[in-house]
Amino acid sequence: MDDVMGGYYLVRPVLRYIAQSRLREMFTAAALLLVIGIALAMQSLGLPPALGTFLAGVVLAESEYRHELESNIEPFKGLLLGLFFISVGASIDFDLLRRYPEVIAAIVVALVLIKLAVLLAVGRVFRLPSRDNVLFSLALAQGGEFAFVLSALATQSGVMDANISNPLVLCVAVSMLLTPVLMLINDKWVQPRLAPDMAAGAADVIDEHDNPVIILGFGRFGQLVGRLLHANGVGTTVLDHDASRIGFLKKFGFKVFYGDAGRPELLHAAGAGQAKLLVIAIDDEEKALHIAEHARQHYPHLKILARAISRFHAYELIQRDVPHVYREMFGSALDLGEEALRLLGFRAYQASRAARTFKRHDVAARRELAALKHDESLYMSRAKQLREELEALIRKDDHDLLELQDQAWDVAPPQTRQNEEPPPRNG
Repeated sequence: MDDVMGGYYLVRPVLRYIAQSRLREMFTAAALLLVIGIALAMQSLGLPPALGTFLAGVVLAESEYRHELESNIEPFKGLLLGLFFISVGASIDFDLLRRYPEVIAAIVVALVLIKLAVLLAVGRVFRLPSRDNVLFSLALAQGGEFAFVLSALATQSGVMDANISNPLVLCVAVSMLLTPVLMLINDKWVQPRLAPDMAAGAADVIDEHDNPVIILGFGRFGQLVGRLLHANGVGTTVLDHDASRIGFLKKFGFKVFYGDAGRPELLHAAGAGQAKLLVIAIDDEEKALHIAEHARQHYPHLKILARAISRFHAYELIQRDVPHVYREMFGSALDLGEEALRLLGFRAYQASRAARTFKRHDVAARRELAALKHDESLYMSRAKQLREELEALIRKDDHDLLELQDQAWDVAPPQTRQNEEPPPRNG
């Protein structure tokens, strides 16, 4: 501990001096040199180099230059981490599994069960919900990568014989391979038994059939839509397939039914035959397209409003005759851009008109480009033309403001953009 503290107070002034040079390469080289130097020093003392690199990491982590160092050595970390796992994989003696399958299996089972029991107890201490606690415990029940480091360090130091470390490394590797199996068991058998009323396929009985709006998906997007409608006294029938989210929302008084929105019978049970609007707010692109197609075919009276995850998802929805498509971040990004214009000196009314013009143009361009998305060259060419048209449209709008003296709530003429001469006034 004294060595670590001493290194900490010695390293800080050195790093501070190097940081003053403002040369990123020198800073990175000095950090790597420090790590290698400590590793060689440990090796000269008869200690494992891995212990030296570990101590170097502890010393550097306690300095105020920690985040700068992390960003600088990120490329090295990815490369060396890959080499580490390659070396570990090459050192595993899989022949032991063939010769002693019963022993290896017993050790793996014991490792997983003991760690699972410890993690369940930890989760209980921190009062995790039962479903979350089981998921947390099963996800971490396997051995960790640090076991490989400790095993190699113990073998090099002579603390552990290779006849013991090799089977242990193999057991840790096998336990890590069991993680997908444990997750499958959790999803298929454990979670449904912890929440039988929300098991897959066991949808809630929907007792509301006459609401004018059906909302499919009540996550970050659907909640905003639902809250606005509720605040205005509009009745909604909400379907969501996330059991934990439904339990959380019910605490706030929301009535959300559990069920897979992609199942046609649930859409019918939700009152699609009588509803006026269908809001598709789920975050699964393929399922959203499937629902839109089904609704257009079987419930042509429904007005469909759909959430688009991306621009190309919006194209797919448009091609399925969904009239009202809303990209999930478009509105907030437009608000931010409008505020950025104001902070740059543009008048509030000018910025507001520019944002509205941009929105109208983008909606029209989106529908035009949707038909061209399969021809990349034609798509890119038309997209560039539309961008130029937008810039010309906004410049013309500014000119019209001056011509008509339409300042609205502004008291000064529109801001002149970069590389643009102010248009002359008439008279």
